[in-house]
Amino acid sequence: MASVLLPYAGERLPQQVAGKDHGVRPFIVPLNDASGAMSRGVSCTLFPARPGAKAIDHSSTSFTHVPLPAGALLGNLHGSLEDERWAFLHAIHRVTVGTLCLSTSNATVLCVAGCIAGRYSAQRRVGAPKSVPILSFSTQYGPIARILAHAVVFDNWAIESTKMFMANVGKLDMQNVIGGVFKATVLSYTQKALSDLVDRCGWQGLYAHNQIAELWLAEKGNSIAEGDFVVLCIRLASEVLLGRYAPPKARDPQCLLARYEAGVWDEARQICASLKGGHRGPEFNARILPLSLPLVQATGQSMACEAAKDALVHRSAHGLAMTPQVLDLYESTCMMEDQSWYVENGIMSRQEMLDRNVDAVTSMLPLLGDMINDRAVDAFINAPMVEQDRLAAFFSSLP
Repeated sequence: MASVLLPYAGERLPQQVAGKDHGVRPFIVPLNDASGAMSRGVSCTLFPARPGAKAIDHSSTSFTHVPLPAGALLGNLHGSLEDERWAFLHAIHRVTVGTLCLSTSNATVLCVAGCIAGRYSAQRRVGAPKSVPILSFSTQYGPIARILAHAVVFDNWAIESTKMFMANVGKLDMQNVIGGVFKATVLSYTQKALSDLVDRCGWQGLYAHNQIAELWLAEKGNSIAEGDFVVLCIRLASEVLLGRYAPPKARDPQCLLARYEAGVWDEARQICASLKGGHRGPEFNARILPLSLPLVQATGQSMACEAAKDALVHRSAHGLAMTPQVLDLYESTCMMEDQSWYVENGIMSRQEMLDRNVDAVTSMLPLLGDMINDRAVDAFINAPMVEQDRLAAFFSSLP
């Protein structure tokens, strides 16, 4: 078995040949033989099980004085510094593929978790003498409706992002933008959304057998795998502000989310222009880096909205079914995340945004029952709490 060995990003290990630093270089390194015995100088330590991770074990592989032949080096040692940067990006380009691929699972995860919470909320009843399902309360149906709306939008955006990614084969910077923006946007939302759903299911939401908490932890791992999404945003936002490349332009600049995207990026450029010490100085660190995730999210929300509008216009057979109600609720939910910007720029008052969001949620209610009980997700749901009979059978099986 062989593997490509790459140092951790940011841990620049100098590879000096004839006194010249050639940066981070990839090598082919034999790890073990056919019997499983580790190669000389190579050791592997198995980590304990990680909550939420079922598909794969994790371990740490270390190397101590491992001799390598010259042919183990991938690439060559000739070229300019820019060539070295491109060579490194090319060597790890599969990481960018993984950045996008792993993140596309979030649409399904949101759909499954939303359906679990919705079905639980429909059968869990409170009140006396006449009880009502807790799904009848806005604090319950509101979060579930918003999360299912995001699942539909993200599913259609994943399809469009995949097409864009494939259309930019060989353009590593643009592929980094597409994958990085998608990952940062969907994962940051998914983490907040699943945490909210755990709360909305009470103590039962905390248990792995009811799936939501386990899905939450699984996607937490994906937020770090193939590039920590905050670190991806720092790099992406910094390079965009430095003018090295730019994300795709909005197809409709007058769309509310596109206006927001343009506005926050303009603000960041003005801040950046006023700083001393360049992009590696303390002022950039203090003022720009904390904006990286919100900036990238603004771009992602706008791109997702465009993909949703396109799916609505063309009634695409791919992805979860898009409706005007889903699109309105998605857009409104994104706007509610930064109400101050819309108020400050005279676009909409805070009360207008609150009313708009209530109306969007209300318009989704006639669709919510069918979305929660979508038979297409049944195969993914085994949580006992979604049905009284299933829950009773689960409790009776416990020691």
